[in-house]
Formats: sequence, C-alpha cells, structure tokens
Amino acid sequence: MVDINAFPYLGFVRFDLVNKEFDAGFNRYFNDHIQELSDKPGYSTSWRTRELRGRETDSGRDYFSAGLMEQEYQQIYAISKPEVFQSFPANPPPPVNEREPWRRDMSNWGRVFYRVLSHVEKDPRGGRYWARCDYNFTGTLEAVKTFKADCAAHLRRVLELPGIHRAWQLEHAATPAQIAGDPTGQYMLLYEIDAPENLYEIAALLRDPERFAALIKSDIAKYGKVIKAVGIKLED
Repeated sequence: MVDINAFPYLGFVRFDLVNKEFDAGFNRYFNDHIQELSDKPGYSTSWRTRELRGRETDSGRDYFSAGLMEQEYQQIYAISKPEVFQSFPANPPPPVNEREPWRRDMSNWGRVFYRVLSHVEKDPRGGRYWARCDYNFTGTLEAVKTFKADCAAHLRRVLELPGIHRAWQLEHAATPAQIAGDPTGQYMLLYEIDAPENLYEIAALLRDPERFAALIKSDIAKYGKVIKAVGIKLED
C-alpha cells in the first residue's frame, strides 16, 4: 500500500499514439521508463494504462466508458510533490531518430496532478484494470466537506465488492508542473479491479444485491452526472 503521507500526490502523464505501427517498441520503452523513475527520490509506485474505448473487449461487451477521456495512454506515478517533475517538452520537438520511430506518432501530450484525499486497500493483489469516475462539484464549504466525506465512505463500501483491490479519492492540484489543460473533472475516484464487471454489474456479483446496489447507486447519483472510463493496465 502506498504511504499517502509520504507520497500524497498522483501524477498523470498522458498522450495519444495515433498510429500503432511501432507500438511494441513504444511499450518496451515506457515500461522501462516508469521503473527508472520509480527508483528516483520522490517517486514511489508507478503504473501504465491504456483506455479501452468503444466495445473493445474479448466478449464484445461494452466497457461503459462515457466517450473518450482525454488521452488514450497514461503513466501514473505516486509522488511526494509535483515538483519532482522538472522536464518540459522541447519546442520545437527534436527530430525523430531511427531507434525510436514511435515518437513520430505521439501527440496530445499532457501532465496533470491530483492530491490524494484518501486511499483504501483490501489486499496486496494487483488488478488487471483501472476504472475512474470523474466529478465536478461546487457548493458551500460545508457542502464540499460533506461531498468529500461521502466519497471516502463510498470507497470503503466499494472495497467490500469482489474483484476490487484498492481505490483512491483524488482532487485536482493546480501546479506550474502541469502541462496542457485541466482534467475532465476536479475530483476523481480511481479503482484497481479484476474486470470492468466488478464495478458495473454490481447486482449480479453481490450476495445481497439489493442492499449494496442501493448503496452504490445512491453514492453515484447523489452528485449528478458521473463521467466514467476504464483502462487496462500495461505495466506496474
């Protein structure tokens, strides 16, 4: 479990790979890259994900993603502070060399940071997928406080479901280290799970579906529209 006192932020580095001709080399490079950064001071655990879009499943079932969620690829780092990221993209970008031809196809590069408000973990196992729900919420100080407390309680309840190993409650942190625009939502709930159905087919998975489905649905519906996306883990 990540110590959120020592590493209270998650940094998301995001980009698209518009052409997958050289994606094997692209994945090898960034698998090594996240491990290299994880060994540096100020970094803890790191992960890579690729968003699953449309009906991209082995069984042909929909992953319930609500449209495209920013960039397709994400590298996620548990960090001590956003300032551990000190590099910025060159302008103009350097020429593409023959050892890294996939750089020709990278686009829409960005970097955003979130403060970890709470983090819960059920077991040390790693899930194959990550699911995220993005929220925008405004109100009085007391209303925001209640919203955050409700989200924290929601995470604890969700962890009782099968196939869900850990979850994060996050709030966007504006910082000079950010690159490109703000994220879709000010708040994010992030889940590490075995399969998308662990979150989205609650009633079929629970021994007491009426009780838990009512709890989860009320958590989600209480604050209006939720923007959802599911990504498959590439490496951690």
